[in-house]
Amino acid sequence: MGLQTTRVPKRSKNEIVVGIGAHAFINWTPPPGALRPGVPMIDGSGALLSNDLRDGEEVEILSWRPRSREGLAYQVRRMRDGSEWWVAAIYLRRLRDVSVAVAAPAAEHGGVP
Repeated sequence: MGLQTTRVPKRSKNEIVVGIGAHAFINWTPPPGALRPGVPMIDGSGALLSNDLRDGEEVEILSWRPRSREGLAYQVRRMRDGSEWWVAAIYLRRLRDVSVAVAAPAAEHGGVP
């Protein structure tokens, strides 16, 4: 009988990787007409958590947790009020303004994409 292995999906290219103590910014624009404007988050039992995190808000990284199927998650503290949540890495970015983050790679190559 052969050894069975389970393939773990590779990290998505749009997942941020940051260290504990670093600062990042929320990366979330709800779809038009969304009933819950906060970042999509679930607790350990799979229940949807309500929150009021908005795009561009600064957070500090407190800890991280690998989640094989869902990807990397970070425990974050919002800088303006100290509230804490667990957020999937795809909902974080390094720069406050997303337009700067998109334009930066072209500028690094002399304006050539």
